[in-house]
Amino acid sequence: MKSLLLKFFSATVIVSVFLVACSTPLPTVPFTVVAPSVTPQPSATSTAPQSDDVWDRIVANNKIVVGTSWDYPPFSSVDPNFQVVGFDIALIEEIGRRLQIPVEIQNYAFEGLSGALQINQIDLAVAAISITPERASQLSFSPIYYVNETAILARSDSLIPNITDFTQLAGFRVGVQRGTTYESMAQSLLVDTGLMSTDKLLSYTQTDEAVRDLIEKRVDVVVVGQATAKYYGSRQDLRVAGKGFDQQNLAVAMRSEAPRLKAEIGRVMDEMLTDGTILGFLQQYIQSDVAGILSTPIPPATAVPPVPTVVPPVCLNGMKFVADVTYGDNNMKNPPFVTPEEGFVKIWRIENTGTCTWTPNYRLVYAYGNVTAAKMNGQPLNIPVNVAPGQTVDLSITLIAPKEPLTYQGFWQIENDKGERFGQTIWVAISTLADQDNPVATGQPSGNYCAVSIAAPWNSVAALSDFDAVWTVRNFSGYDWRTDSVDYKFISGTKMYKQAGYDLTQTIKNGESGQITVDMRAPDEPGLYSTTWAIVSGSRTLCVLYITVTVTAK
Repeated sequence: MKSLLLKFFSATVIVSVFLVACSTPLPTVPFTVVAPSVTPQPSATSTAPQSDDVWDRIVANNKIVVGTSWDYPPFSSVDPNFQVVGFDIALIEEIGRRLQIPVEIQNYAFEGLSGALQINQIDLAVAAISITPERASQLSFSPIYYVNETAILARSDSLIPNITDFTQLAGFRVGVQRGTTYESMAQSLLVDTGLMSTDKLLSYTQTDEAVRDLIEKRVDVVVVGQATAKYYGSRQDLRVAGKGFDQQNLAVAMRSEAPRLKAEIGRVMDEMLTDGTILGFLQQYIQSDVAGILSTPIPPATAVPPVPTVVPPVCLNGMKFVADVTYGDNNMKNPPFVTPEEGFVKIWRIENTGTCTWTPNYRLVYAYGNVTAAKMNGQPLNIPVNVAPGQTVDLSITLIAPKEPLTYQGFWQIENDKGERFGQTIWVAISTLADQDNPVATGQPSGNYCAVSIAAPWNSVAALSDFDAVWTVRNFSGYDWRTDSVDYKFISGTKMYKQAGYDLTQTIKNGESGQITVDMRAPDEPGLYSTTWAIVSGSRTLCVLYITVTVTAK
Protein backbone atom coordinates (compact mmCIF):
# COMPACT_ATOMS: atom_id res chain seq x y z
CA MET A 1 0.00 0.00 0.00
CA LYS A 2 2.82 2.41 0.76
CA SER A 3 4.20 2.00 -2.78
CA LEU A 4 0.76 2.76 -4.19
CA LEU A 5 0.56 5.95 -2.16
CA LEU A 6 4.07 7.01 -3.11
CA LYS A 7 3.05 6.67 -6.73
CA PHE A 8 0.41 9.34 -6.12
CA PHE A 9 2.43 11.71 -3.94
CA SER A 10 6.06 11.72 -4.98
CA ALA A 11 7.65 11.03 -1.62
CA THR A 12 4.78 11.56 0.79
CA VAL A 13 1.51 9.73 1.30
CA ILE A 14 -1.52 9.57 3.44
CA VAL A 15 -2.23 7.21 6.29
CA SER A 16 -3.28 7.58 9.96
CA VAL A 17 -2.41 9.44 13.40
CA PHE A 18 -0.27 11.44 16.10
CA LEU A 19 2.45 13.83 17.48
CA VAL A 20 4.96 15.36 15.00
CA ALA A 21 4.81 19.03 14.91
CA CYS A 22 6.20 20.79 15.71
CA SER A 23 -1.38 26.13 21.78
CA THR A 24 -16.42 29.78 30.21
CA PRO A 25 -13.52 27.11 29.13
CA LEU A 26 -10.47 28.31 27.26
CA PRO A 27 -11.20 30.50 24.32
CA THR A 28 -11.88 27.73 21.85
CA VAL A 29 -11.90 27.77 18.10
CA PRO A 30 -14.78 30.08 17.08
CA PHE A 31 -16.70 27.24 15.49
CA THR A 32 -18.15 23.98 16.78
CA VAL A 33 -19.34 21.00 14.80
CA VAL A 34 -22.98 20.86 15.80
CA ALA A 35 -24.86 17.63 15.16
CA PRO A 36 -27.78 15.70 16.61
CA SER A 37 -27.19 13.99 19.92
CA VAL A 38 -26.94 10.42 18.65
CA THR A 39 -24.95 7.60 20.18
CA PRO A 40 -22.81 6.25 17.29
CA GLN A 41 -23.24 2.59 16.45
CA PRO A 42 -20.38 0.18 15.79
CA SER A 43 -19.72 -1.19 12.34
CA ALA A 44 -22.13 -3.90 11.28
CA THR A 45 -19.27 -6.10 10.17
CA SER A 46 -17.33 -6.07 13.43
CA THR A 47 -17.91 -6.61 17.10
CA ALA A 48 -17.56 -3.39 19.06
CA PRO A 49 -15.01 -3.58 21.86
CA GLN A 50 -16.13 -2.96 25.36
CA SER A 51 -16.71 0.63 26.30
CA ASP A 52 -14.18 2.77 28.16
CA ASP A 53 -14.25 5.82 30.42
CA VAL A 54 -13.17 8.23 27.68
CA TRP A 55 -15.87 7.09 25.27
CA ASP A 56 -18.46 7.07 28.05
CA ARG A 57 -17.50 10.67 28.91
CA ILE A 58 -17.80 11.72 25.27
CA VAL A 59 -21.27 10.17 24.96
CA ALA A 60 -22.44 11.58 28.31
CA ASN A 61 -21.25 15.11 27.45
CA ASN A 62 -22.22 14.82 23.76
CA LYS A 63 -18.89 16.46 22.96
CA ILE A 64 -15.41 15.45 21.84
CA VAL A 65 -12.76 17.74 23.34
CA VAL A 66 -9.81 17.88 20.94
CA GLY A 67 -6.40 19.32 21.70
CA THR A 68 -4.34 20.72 18.85
CA SER A 69 -1.66 23.37 18.27
CA TRP A 70 -2.61 26.36 16.18
CA ASP A 71 0.95 27.13 15.09
CA TYR A 72 1.92 24.51 12.50
CA PRO A 73 0.66 25.23 8.98
CA PRO A 74 -0.68 23.69 6.81
CA PHE A 75 -2.02 21.35 9.50
CA SER A 76 -3.35 24.05 11.83
CA SER A 77 -3.01 27.84 11.93
CA VAL A 78 -5.00 31.03 12.50
CA ASP A 79 -6.04 32.83 9.32
CA PRO A 80 -6.28 36.65 8.89
CA ASN A 81 -9.91 36.51 10.04
CA PHE A 82 -8.86 34.78 13.30
CA GLN A 83 -10.41 31.47 12.24
CA VAL A 84 -8.47 28.25 12.84
CA VAL A 85 -7.91 26.38 9.58
CA GLY A 86 -5.83 23.54 8.21
CA PHE A 87 -5.69 19.85 7.36
CA ASP A 88 -5.96 18.68 10.99
CA ILE A 89 -8.91 20.98 11.66
CA ALA A 90 -10.80 19.71 8.60
CA LEU A 91 -9.97 16.11 9.55
CA ILE A 92 -11.24 16.30 13.11
CA GLU A 93 -14.35 18.23 12.10
CA GLU A 94 -15.24 15.52 9.61
CA ILE A 95 -14.65 12.81 12.22
CA GLY A 96 -17.09 14.61 14.51
CA ARG A 97 -19.70 14.89 11.75
CA ARG A 98 -19.51 11.19 10.98
CA LEU A 99 -19.74 10.23 14.64
CA GLN A 100 -22.59 12.75 15.01
CA ILE A 101 -20.94 14.25 18.07
CA PRO A 102 -20.01 17.97 18.35
CA VAL A 103 -16.29 18.73 18.44
CA GLU A 104 -14.70 21.38 20.67
CA ILE A 105 -11.21 22.35 19.46
CA GLN A 106 -8.80 23.80 22.02
CA ASN A 107 -5.34 25.27 21.54
CA TYR A 108 -2.46 23.65 23.47
CA ALA A 109 1.29 23.85 23.77
CA PHE A 110 2.43 21.01 21.52
CA GLU A 111 4.70 19.58 24.20
CA GLY A 112 1.78 19.32 26.60
CA LEU A 113 -0.67 17.36 24.43
CA SER A 114 0.42 13.95 25.71
CA GLY A 115 0.03 15.06 29.33
CA ALA A 116 -3.39 16.58 28.58
CA LEU A 117 -4.55 13.19 27.28
CA GLN A 118 -3.21 11.35 30.29
CA ILE A 119 -4.95 13.63 32.81
CA ASN A 120 -8.21 13.43 30.81
CA GLN A 121 -8.31 17.13 29.99
CA ILE A 122 -8.82 16.28 26.31
CA ASP A 123 -10.26 13.23 24.55
CA LEU A 124 -8.17 13.33 21.36
CA ALA A 125 -5.04 15.12 20.15
CA VAL A 126 -4.44 15.99 16.51
CA ALA A 127 -1.44 18.17 15.71
CA ALA A 128 0.62 16.53 12.95
CA ILE A 129 1.63 14.03 15.64
CA SER A 130 3.93 11.27 14.48
CA ILE A 131 3.93 7.79 15.91
CA THR A 132 7.18 7.08 17.72
CA PRO A 133 8.12 4.15 19.98
CA GLU A 134 8.15 6.45 23.01
CA ARG A 135 4.71 7.87 22.25
CA ALA A 136 3.29 4.45 21.40
CA SER A 137 4.38 3.21 24.83
CA GLN A 138 2.15 5.81 26.49
CA LEU A 139 -0.66 6.50 24.01
CA SER A 140 -2.86 4.84 21.41
CA PHE A 141 -3.17 5.96 17.79
CA SER A 142 -5.75 6.03 15.02
CA PRO A 143 -5.05 4.76 11.52
CA ILE A 144 -2.30 6.78 9.85
CA TYR A 145 -3.74 9.68 7.85
CA TYR A 146 -0.56 11.06 6.29
CA VAL A 147 3.06 10.03 5.83
CA ASN A 148 5.27 13.09 6.08
CA GLU A 149 8.94 13.30 5.13
CA THR A 150 11.75 15.17 6.78
CA ALA A 151 12.71 18.26 4.77
CA ILE A 152 15.50 20.83 4.95
CA LEU A 153 14.42 24.44 4.50
CA ALA A 154 17.02 27.02 3.43
CA ARG A 155 17.09 30.59 2.11
CA SER A 156 16.84 30.82 -1.66
CA ASP A 157 19.98 32.97 -1.82
CA SER A 158 22.07 30.80 0.47
CA LEU A 159 24.98 28.61 -0.64
CA ILE A 160 23.52 25.55 1.10
CA PRO A 161 24.05 22.62 -1.31
CA ASN A 162 21.46 20.00 -2.12
CA ILE A 163 21.37 17.87 1.04
CA THR A 164 21.36 14.16 0.24
CA ASP A 165 22.67 12.87 3.58
CA PHE A 166 21.37 14.22 6.89
CA THR A 167 24.90 14.30 8.33
CA GLN A 168 25.76 17.03 5.80
CA LEU A 169 23.99 19.41 8.17
CA ALA A 170 26.78 19.03 10.74
CA GLY A 171 28.56 22.10 9.38
CA PHE A 172 25.56 24.41 9.62
CA ARG A 173 23.44 26.11 12.28
CA VAL A 174 20.29 24.01 12.44
CA GLY A 175 16.88 25.15 13.70
CA VAL A 176 14.23 22.69 14.91
CA GLN A 177 10.98 22.87 16.85
CA ARG A 178 11.31 21.66 20.42
CA GLY A 179 9.64 18.38 21.32
CA THR A 180 9.38 17.14 17.71
CA THR A 181 10.84 14.12 15.99
CA TYR A 182 13.04 16.53 14.02
CA GLU A 183 14.72 17.72 17.20
CA SER A 184 15.29 14.12 18.27
CA MET A 185 16.69 13.27 14.85
CA ALA A 186 19.14 16.18 14.85
CA GLN A 187 20.18 15.46 18.44
CA SER A 188 20.83 11.75 17.89
CA LEU A 189 22.41 11.90 14.41
CA LEU A 190 24.41 15.12 14.72
CA VAL A 191 25.03 16.15 18.33
CA ASP A 192 25.20 12.79 20.12
CA THR A 193 27.55 11.41 17.47
CA GLY A 194 29.93 14.33 17.93
CA LEU A 195 29.48 15.62 14.37
CA MET A 196 27.94 18.90 15.58
CA SER A 197 28.56 21.02 18.66
CA THR A 198 25.56 21.63 20.92
CA ASP A 199 25.51 25.37 20.26
CA LYS A 200 24.75 24.80 16.55
CA LEU A 201 21.46 23.04 17.26
CA LEU A 202 18.84 25.67 18.09
CA SER A 203 15.49 24.49 19.45
CA TYR A 204 12.44 26.77 19.12
CA THR A 205 9.06 26.64 20.77
CA GLN A 206 7.30 27.38 17.46
CA THR A 207 8.31 26.61 13.88
CA ASP A 208 7.45 30.22 13.01
CA GLU A 209 10.30 31.38 15.25
CA ALA A 210 12.78 29.07 13.54
CA VAL A 211 11.67 30.22 10.09
CA ARG A 212 11.98 33.86 11.15
CA ASP A 213 15.53 33.27 12.32
CA LEU A 214 16.27 31.50 9.04
CA ILE A 215 15.06 34.53 7.08
CA GLU A 216 17.09 36.84 9.34
CA LYS A 217 20.19 34.61 8.92
CA ARG A 218 20.50 33.54 12.55
CA VAL A 219 20.30 29.90 11.46
CA ASP A 220 21.34 28.33 8.16
CA VAL A 221 18.66 25.67 7.79
CA VAL A 222 15.44 24.56 9.48
CA VAL A 223 14.40 20.90 9.71
CA VAL A 224 10.62 20.43 9.36
CA GLY A 225 8.11 18.16 7.66
CA GLN A 226 7.92 18.39 3.88
CA ALA A 227 4.34 19.69 3.92
CA THR A 228 5.32 22.55 6.24
CA ALA A 229 8.50 23.24 4.26
CA LYS A 230 6.42 23.60 1.10
CA TYR A 231 4.02 25.92 2.92
CA TYR A 232 6.73 28.33 4.04
CA GLY A 233 8.63 28.01 0.78
CA SER A 234 5.58 29.18 -1.17
CA ARG A 235 5.21 32.29 1.01
CA GLN A 236 8.81 33.32 1.71
CA ASP A 237 12.02 33.49 -0.30
CA LEU A 238 12.93 29.98 0.86
CA ARG A 239 13.61 26.66 -0.84
CA VAL A 240 13.60 22.97 0.06
CA ALA A 241 17.28 22.00 0.06
CA GLY A 242 16.69 18.33 0.79
CA LYS A 243 14.00 15.84 1.69
CA GLY A 244 13.56 12.21 2.62
CA PHE A 245 15.95 10.95 5.33
CA ASP A 246 13.08 9.75 7.51
CA GLN A 247 9.31 9.40 7.39
CA GLN A 248 6.76 10.31 10.04
CA ASN A 249 3.45 8.46 10.25
CA LEU A 250 0.89 11.02 11.38
CA ALA A 251 -2.15 9.89 13.35
CA VAL A 252 -4.72 11.01 15.91
CA ALA A 253 -3.61 10.31 19.49
CA MET A 254 -5.70 9.16 22.43
CA ARG A 255 -5.25 7.42 25.77
CA SER A 256 -4.11 3.82 25.49
CA GLU A 257 -6.94 2.58 27.74
CA ALA A 258 -9.71 3.61 25.32
CA PRO A 259 -10.56 0.60 23.08
CA ARG A 260 -14.07 1.75 22.18
CA LEU A 261 -12.92 5.25 21.27
CA LYS A 262 -10.07 3.81 19.19
CA ALA A 263 -12.49 1.51 17.35
CA GLU A 264 -14.96 4.32 16.58
CA ILE A 265 -12.25 6.68 15.35
CA GLY A 266 -10.71 3.91 13.28
CA ARG A 267 -14.07 3.03 11.74
CA VAL A 268 -14.86 6.52 10.45
CA MET A 269 -11.27 7.19 9.36
CA ASP A 270 -11.30 3.97 7.31
CA GLU A 271 -14.43 5.28 5.61
CA MET A 272 -12.73 8.62 4.94
CA LEU A 273 -9.68 6.90 3.46
CA THR A 274 -11.85 4.68 1.27
CA ASP A 275 -14.24 7.32 -0.08
CA GLY A 276 -11.53 9.87 -0.89
CA THR A 277 -12.35 12.40 1.83
CA ILE A 278 -8.83 12.46 3.25
CA LEU A 279 -7.44 12.61 -0.28
CA GLY A 280 -9.56 15.72 -0.83
CA PHE A 281 -8.13 17.32 2.31
CA LEU A 282 -4.64 16.60 0.99
CA GLN A 283 -5.46 18.29 -2.28
CA GLN A 284 -6.91 21.30 -0.49
CA TYR A 285 -4.31 21.88 2.23
CA ILE A 286 -1.06 20.15 1.31
CA GLN A 287 -0.54 19.31 -2.36
CA SER A 288 -2.96 20.39 -5.03
CA ASP A 289 -1.41 18.15 -7.70
CA VAL A 290 -2.47 14.89 -6.00
CA ALA A 291 -4.51 12.61 -8.26
CA GLY A 292 -6.16 9.23 -7.77
CA ILE A 293 -8.38 7.58 -5.18
CA LEU A 294 -7.40 5.14 -2.46
CA SER A 295 -9.32 1.93 -2.96
CA THR A 296 -8.79 0.42 0.48
CA PRO A 297 -8.25 1.77 3.98
CA ILE A 298 -4.72 1.86 5.31
CA PRO A 299 -4.43 -0.49 8.29
CA PRO A 300 -3.38 0.89 11.66
CA ALA A 301 0.34 0.82 12.27
CA THR A 302 1.20 -2.10 14.54
CA ALA A 303 4.90 -2.71 13.93
CA VAL A 304 6.43 -0.21 16.31
CA PRO A 305 10.11 -0.76 17.11
CA PRO A 306 10.80 -1.71 20.72
CA VAL A 307 11.60 1.10 23.09
CA PRO A 308 13.40 0.98 26.42
CA THR A 309 11.11 1.01 29.43
CA VAL A 310 9.91 4.57 29.93
CA VAL A 311 10.02 5.68 33.53
CA PRO A 312 6.75 7.53 34.20
CA PRO A 313 7.12 11.07 35.47
CA VAL A 314 6.65 11.72 39.16
CA CYS A 315 3.77 14.01 38.26
CA LEU A 316 2.07 15.46 35.18
CA ASN A 317 1.66 19.16 34.41
CA GLY A 318 -1.67 20.50 33.24
CA MET A 319 -3.34 23.90 32.89
CA LYS A 320 -6.85 25.01 31.95
CA PHE A 321 -8.09 28.48 31.07
CA VAL A 322 -10.92 29.56 33.39
CA ALA A 323 -11.80 33.16 32.50
CA ASP A 324 -10.64 36.52 31.19
CA VAL A 325 -10.61 38.78 34.23
CA THR A 326 -9.85 41.82 32.08
CA TYR A 327 -9.99 42.53 28.35
CA GLY A 328 -12.18 39.65 27.26
CA ASP A 329 -12.70 39.44 23.50
CA ASN A 330 -15.65 37.00 23.19
CA ASN A 331 -13.62 34.46 21.19
CA MET A 332 -12.23 37.18 18.91
CA LYS A 333 -15.69 38.48 18.09
CA ASN A 334 -15.25 41.75 20.02
CA PRO A 335 -11.58 42.54 20.82
CA PRO A 336 -11.67 45.59 23.14
CA PHE A 337 -10.40 48.92 21.88
CA VAL A 338 -7.23 50.31 23.47
CA THR A 339 -5.76 53.67 22.54
CA PRO A 340 -2.53 53.19 20.55
CA GLU A 341 0.62 53.33 22.72
CA GLU A 342 -1.42 53.20 25.93
CA GLY A 343 -0.52 50.75 28.67
CA PHE A 344 -3.02 48.20 29.95
CA VAL A 345 -3.05 45.06 32.10
CA LYS A 346 -4.35 41.73 30.88
CA ILE A 347 -5.43 39.31 33.63
CA TRP A 348 -6.29 35.63 33.06
CA ARG A 349 -7.68 33.17 35.58
CA ILE A 350 -6.24 29.69 35.08
CA GLU A 351 -6.45 26.36 36.92
CA ASN A 352 -3.75 23.80 37.72
CA THR A 353 -5.33 20.64 36.27
CA GLY A 354 -2.24 18.45 36.58
CA THR A 355 -0.72 16.53 39.45
CA CYS A 356 2.38 18.73 39.87
CA THR A 357 2.40 21.80 42.14
CA TRP A 358 3.41 24.94 40.28
CA THR A 359 6.20 26.87 41.98
CA PRO A 360 7.50 30.42 41.40
CA ASN A 361 10.01 28.80 39.00
CA TYR A 362 7.12 28.16 36.60
CA ARG A 363 6.50 31.02 34.15
CA LEU A 364 3.92 32.49 31.82
CA VAL A 365 5.73 33.31 28.57
CA TYR A 366 4.83 34.86 25.23
CA ALA A 367 4.62 32.21 22.50
CA TYR A 368 3.50 33.77 19.19
CA GLY A 369 1.01 36.18 17.63
CA ASN A 370 -0.79 37.14 14.46
CA VAL A 371 1.89 39.80 13.84
CA THR A 372 5.26 40.50 15.46
CA ALA A 373 3.88 43.46 17.42
CA ALA A 374 1.30 41.19 19.10
CA LYS A 375 3.80 40.66 21.92
CA MET A 376 2.89 44.22 22.97
CA ASN A 377 6.03 44.58 25.08
CA GLY A 378 4.93 41.71 27.34
CA GLN A 379 7.60 40.11 29.51
CA PRO A 380 7.73 36.64 31.13
CA LEU A 381 5.90 36.38 34.45
CA ASN A 382 6.90 33.95 37.18
CA ILE A 383 3.97 32.28 38.93
CA PRO A 384 3.74 34.40 42.10
CA VAL A 385 3.06 31.59 44.61
CA ASN A 386 2.85 27.81 44.82
CA VAL A 387 -0.32 26.61 43.07
CA ALA A 388 -1.41 23.11 44.07
CA PRO A 389 -3.40 20.78 41.78
CA GLY A 390 -7.01 21.93 41.59
CA GLN A 391 -6.24 25.53 42.61
CA THR A 392 -6.79 28.60 40.43
CA VAL A 393 -4.64 31.68 40.14
CA ASP A 394 -4.99 35.05 38.39
CA LEU A 395 -2.00 36.07 36.28
CA SER A 396 -1.54 39.64 35.06
CA ILE A 397 0.77 40.98 32.35
CA THR A 398 1.48 44.66 31.75
CA LEU A 399 1.26 45.40 28.02
CA ILE A 400 1.45 48.42 25.72
CA ALA A 401 -0.92 48.76 22.78
CA PRO A 402 1.00 49.03 19.47
CA LYS A 403 0.90 52.27 17.53
CA GLU A 404 -0.36 50.89 14.20
CA PRO A 405 -4.19 50.66 13.90
CA LEU A 406 -4.84 46.92 13.78
CA THR A 407 -6.35 43.99 15.67
CA TYR A 408 -3.70 42.11 17.66
CA GLN A 409 -3.83 38.57 19.04
CA GLY A 410 -0.90 37.41 21.18
CA PHE A 411 -0.65 33.84 22.52
CA TRP A 412 0.91 32.92 25.89
CA GLN A 413 1.88 29.57 27.42
CA ILE A 414 2.94 28.17 30.79
CA GLU A 415 6.33 26.47 31.13
CA ASN A 416 7.74 24.50 34.06
CA ASP A 417 11.09 24.86 35.80
CA LYS A 418 12.74 22.84 33.00
CA GLY A 419 11.41 25.13 30.28
CA GLU A 420 8.85 22.56 29.09
CA ARG A 421 5.55 24.09 28.01
CA PHE A 422 2.19 22.56 28.82
CA GLY A 423 -1.52 23.19 29.08
CA GLN A 424 -3.89 25.31 27.08
CA THR A 425 -2.53 28.24 25.14
CA ILE A 426 -4.19 31.48 26.26
CA TRP A 427 -4.34 34.74 24.38
CA VAL A 428 -4.83 38.47 24.70
CA ALA A 429 -6.59 40.35 21.92
CA ILE A 430 -7.15 44.07 21.47
CA SER A 431 -7.89 46.49 18.68
CA THR A 432 -6.24 49.86 18.16
CA LEU A 433 -8.60 50.67 15.31
CA ALA A 434 -10.60 53.80 16.11
CA ASP A 435 -14.00 52.31 16.82
CA GLN A 436 -16.24 54.13 19.22
CA ASP A 437 -18.65 51.17 19.24
CA ASN A 438 -15.95 48.91 20.69
CA PRO A 439 -14.52 50.62 23.79
CA VAL A 440 -12.82 48.99 26.73
CA ALA A 441 -15.53 47.48 28.94
CA THR A 442 -16.54 49.55 31.95
CA GLY A 443 -14.63 48.55 35.05
CA GLN A 444 -11.57 47.20 33.25
CA PRO A 445 -8.27 48.95 33.98
CA SER A 446 -7.61 51.23 31.01
CA GLY A 447 -4.04 52.31 31.57
CA ASN A 448 -0.77 51.35 33.21
CA TYR A 449 1.91 53.96 33.70
CA CYS A 450 4.08 52.25 36.27
CA ALA A 451 6.42 49.38 37.04
CA VAL A 452 5.28 47.25 39.98
CA SER A 453 7.10 44.78 42.23
CA ILE A 454 5.29 43.01 45.06
CA ALA A 455 7.20 43.45 48.30
CA ALA A 456 4.95 41.55 50.68
CA PRO A 457 3.70 39.10 51.61
CA TRP A 458 6.02 36.59 49.97
CA ASN A 459 5.15 33.80 52.40
CA SER A 460 1.80 32.35 53.38
CA VAL A 461 -0.45 33.98 55.97
CA ALA A 462 -2.67 32.30 58.56
CA ALA A 463 -6.44 32.30 58.21
CA LEU A 464 -8.10 35.39 59.76
CA SER A 465 -4.70 37.01 60.41
CA ASP A 466 -3.98 40.68 59.67
CA PHE A 467 -1.29 41.46 57.12
CA ASP A 468 -0.09 44.27 54.86
CA ALA A 469 -0.05 44.05 51.09
CA VAL A 470 2.84 46.25 49.98
CA TRP A 471 3.71 47.19 46.40
CA THR A 472 6.75 49.14 45.31
CA VAL A 473 5.65 51.29 42.39
CA ARG A 474 7.70 53.31 39.92
CA ASN A 475 5.82 56.17 38.24
CA PHE A 476 6.52 56.73 34.56
CA SER A 477 3.26 58.47 33.65
CA GLY A 478 4.98 61.72 32.67
CA TYR A 479 3.72 63.71 35.66
CA ASP A 480 3.81 63.56 39.46
CA TRP A 481 1.22 61.59 41.42
CA ARG A 482 0.15 64.02 44.13
CA THR A 483 -1.72 63.30 47.33
CA ASP A 484 -4.53 65.73 46.46
CA SER A 485 -5.36 64.16 43.09
CA VAL A 486 -4.41 60.46 43.19
CA ASP A 487 -5.99 57.59 45.18
CA TYR A 488 -5.84 53.80 45.21
CA LYS A 489 -8.81 51.48 45.47
CA PHE A 490 -10.08 47.89 45.25
CA ILE A 491 -10.95 46.73 41.70
CA SER A 492 -11.69 43.01 41.70
CA GLY A 493 -10.97 39.64 43.30
CA THR A 494 -11.24 38.57 46.93
CA LYS A 495 -12.30 41.34 49.30
CA MET A 496 -9.57 40.95 51.91
CA TYR A 497 -9.32 44.66 52.61
CA LYS A 498 -10.30 46.49 55.78
CA GLN A 499 -11.00 49.60 53.73
CA ALA A 500 -11.94 49.69 50.01
CA GLY A 501 -9.98 52.83 49.13
CA TYR A 502 -7.26 55.21 50.34
CA ASP A 503 -5.87 58.62 49.54
CA LEU A 504 -2.27 58.57 48.35
CA THR A 505 -0.15 59.31 51.42
CA GLN A 506 2.95 60.56 49.58
CA THR A 507 3.67 62.28 46.29
CA ILE A 508 5.37 59.92 43.86
CA LYS A 509 7.26 62.01 41.37
CA ASN A 510 7.55 61.05 37.73
CA GLY A 511 10.47 58.64 37.33
CA GLU A 512 10.60 57.86 41.06
CA SER A 513 9.29 55.00 43.20
CA GLY A 514 7.06 54.82 46.25
CA GLN A 515 5.25 52.27 48.37
CA ILE A 516 1.54 51.50 48.34
CA THR A 517 0.27 49.71 51.47
CA VAL A 518 -3.15 48.16 52.08
CA ASP A 519 -4.26 46.76 55.46
CA MET A 520 -5.74 43.35 54.84
CA ARG A 521 -7.27 40.45 56.74
CA ALA A 522 -6.95 36.87 55.50
CA PRO A 523 -10.11 34.85 54.74
CA ASP A 524 -11.21 32.23 57.25
CA GLU A 525 -10.63 29.24 54.94
CA PRO A 526 -7.22 28.00 53.72
CA GLY A 527 -6.63 28.45 50.00
CA LEU A 528 -5.22 30.67 47.28
CA TYR A 529 -6.76 34.15 47.04
CA SER A 530 -6.16 36.93 44.53
CA THR A 531 -7.05 40.60 44.72
CA THR A 532 -6.54 43.55 42.37
CA TRP A 533 -6.21 47.21 43.29
CA ALA A 534 -5.54 50.27 41.15
CA ILE A 535 -3.96 53.70 41.50
CA VAL A 536 -6.43 56.15 39.99
CA SER A 537 -6.80 59.81 39.22
CA GLY A 538 -10.50 60.54 38.90
CA SER A 539 -11.85 58.04 36.36
CA ARG A 540 -8.41 57.35 34.91
CA THR A 541 -6.49 54.21 35.93
CA LEU A 542 -2.77 54.91 36.30
CA CYS A 543 -1.47 51.63 37.65
CA VAL A 544 -2.85 48.16 38.43
CA LEU A 545 -1.72 46.44 41.65
CA TYR A 546 -2.17 42.68 41.79
CA ILE A 547 -1.34 40.08 44.43
CA THR A 548 -2.09 36.41 45.17
CA VAL A 549 -1.96 35.23 48.79
CA THR A 550 -1.68 31.69 50.14
CA VAL A 551 -3.78 31.30 53.29
CA THR A 552 -3.01 28.43 55.67
CA ALA A 553 -4.97 27.02 58.60
CA LYS A 554 -4.59 28.82 61.93
